[in-house]
Amino acid sequence: MLDVINLADIALVVSVFAIGAASPGPATLMIVKTAAEQGRMPALILSVGIVCGSVFWGILAGLGFVALLQASAFWFTCLKMAGGAYLLFLAYRAVRSAMTPGAVLKPGDERSAAPWHASFLKGLFVHLTNPKAPLVWLATLSIGADHGSSPDTMALAIFACALAAMAIFTGYAFLFSTRSAMRFYQRAHRPINLLAGALFGAIGVKLLSSKAGLATSAG
Repeated sequence: MLDVINLADIALVVSVFAIGAASPGPATLMIVKTAAEQGRMPALILSVGIVCGSVFWGILAGLGFVALLQASAFWFTCLKMAGGAYLLFLAYRAVRSAMTPGAVLKPGDERSAAPWHASFLKGLFVHLTNPKAPLVWLATLSIGADHGSSPDTMALAIFACALAAMAIFTGYAFLFSTRSAMRFYQRAHRPINLLAGALFGAIGVKLLSSKAGLATSAG
């Protein structure tokens, strides 16, 4: 019931989640790169896909399935392997983009932008294969569940976090798809893509080589 919902707990959960979502990570890096490289609309659609993937893990965390995933070394390792492999693929794409002449769009030119469904699925997949995402949801929601919160509280917390994620990720899409940001990216796309490739590759290798453990970033 609504009258048993602790709004202070909801605010705390959303605050912790927002800090994690806004911190640099594969999702935020992908949004920034897409916004500056392809424009606003592909970045916004990518953001929606990322948020949908995040909400999927949030619902599973609320239902307790993520705890089972964390307890299963085999399935958690499979998730880490898939995430690491996908990040290495993104690293390859970023380096290839850096080495390809004329791969960057000019401001206002979206003729080479990816189809909307491709952008959405890319965002969805990067979050579904991010092993940090389910564990961060589990840790975040546990903050509001310490005092035996009701199902209404859990549902509202997930909904509020989803709104926060949408605001944060679409905010990045708007910010980095401005004409000035796109012009800067056009001039510096090679070192930026090489840096993005290095970061994607480093995170991917870390996932493939590390042991299962609780993560601390949702992005």
